[in-house]
Amino acid sequence: MTDQTSTSNLLTFDIEGFIESSHESMHVPAQYISERAETEEIEANTGSILDLLEEFGQKATFFILGRIARDMPHLVRRIADAGHEIGCHSLFHKRLYNFQRNEVAAFLEEAKSRLEDASGGLVYGFRAPDFSIIRSNLWAFDLLREKSFLYDSSIYPTGLHDVYGISDFPTTPFRFPNGLIEVPLSTVRIFSRNIPYGGGGYFRLYPLAVTQALFRGSNRKGVAAVVYLHPYEVGTMVRKVRGIGMLRSFRTYVGQKTAAAKLRALLSAFSFARVIDYLDQKPVSEIVV
Repeated sequence: MTDQTSTSNLLTFDIEGFIESSHESMHVPAQYISERAETEEIEANTGSILDLLEEFGQKATFFILGRIARDMPHLVRRIADAGHEIGCHSLFHKRLYNFQRNEVAAFLEEAKSRLEDASGGLVYGFRAPDFSIIRSNLWAFDLLREKSFLYDSSIYPTGLHDVYGISDFPTTPFRFPNGLIEVPLSTVRIFSRNIPYGGGGYFRLYPLAVTQALFRGSNRKGVAAVVYLHPYEVGTMVRKVRGIGMLRSFRTYVGQKTAAAKLRALLSAFSFARVIDYLDQKPVSEIVV
């Protein structure tokens, strides 16, 4: 039974292949690189997600790589036809802070166009691969607005990760002076630090009871908790890469066997909304950062 609360939470999926998302995090041996295998993995795992959402009657936002819209337009259309929101996850799974502004502009333009062509609708939201908008490329917010995006969900307001995060950013949705809305990823304040929860490795690592308690704590304050997951974390096809070291193996695979069951429990206990619908219903104040 779904919790009776006036706050809907946000369920988001970053649609990408496991191997293509791993190249900047670890060395991937050549024998694991296969376009065909990656396509099969994305299709099967995303299909599992869609079936689960249909079972619970819940809607989500799917941030999809533009290259997937190019190579698998039928999958984008299937997601859109099921009533889910299509968002942009850049053109390729490359960290944006490693590129110049003109290069990122080209990524955004092509990805947005391909996603809109494949889905038959407008794309309003963006999430950077690996949350790769940080202090060194804050210009990306103006670029997103120039490309007609209405909101971004790329910022993790934490300083605890080695790849991403801006520790002193607001922790709830806000509007930049340029009009772009930021929907930050979820954190909880513990001992003067923002501790991430609700998505990816944090979702897989934390016990379900802890995640549910954090959701309820946020909802009591009128704040939506943000879930983000990848198809390979909750789908049926998990590709095992050997020889990547104990730490990388832990960060990559911990909790995968129980992640789908945890997601099922959240879908049963909480209500979720597409990001664009949530923003339509909730006023967002302007904050100068």
